[in-house]
Amino acid sequence: MDLHRAIALLLSPVTVAAISSLGVYAMYPDPLGLIVALLLIVICPVANVVKKSLSGEMDILVPDRYARGPFFAQAIACYSIATIVLAMLDSYPLAVLSLSYSAVTLAIALINHYATKVSVHMAGLAGPAAFLIILGNRTLGGLLMALVPVLAWSRWRSRSHTPAQILLGVVISILITSVTCFMALNLK
Repeated sequence: MDLHRAIALLLSPVTVAAISSLGVYAMYPDPLGLIVALLLIVICPVANVVKKSLSGEMDILVPDRYARGPFFAQAIACYSIATIVLAMLDSYPLAVLSLSYSAVTLAIALINHYATKVSVHMAGLAGPAAFLIILGNRTLGGLLMALVPVLAWSRWRSRSHTPAQILLGVVISILITSVTCFMALNLK
């Protein structure tokens, strides 16, 4: 395995979703909420990608822009269900995290379909980092944000994305996550 693939897998959206969920849990301990988050924010969105990767049908990093559509749809469904279930459980911070994931993934899916391939890795790192910073976990959020240039370099050097696709993933995720958080926090 080369360095860029190792970085992509280590800083994958799945890994960051688990770290983010645990980061929220550290601030707002809620065991049931954490279990729901791990199932619906971490595992459910990538279940089919992992299955197809293990069977050899496709690369786990899903490099083909047009193959991403069904996986985006699955992820949006999982995040939306997570938002509803977590809100019903009064696990508000985790519900807002999943709502942010839903909104960012929807935007990326639309851009991917109509315009260009957006770096899901960059969105999956920068958005949750911004979320944790906004929520007040500045140490973990700052650490994740500090890894953004490392992942950006890796995604560019591996020729997985252009600089514009990388920047698009970062900007969209930070913007949508910030708007989602501020709207959700003002509604509460």
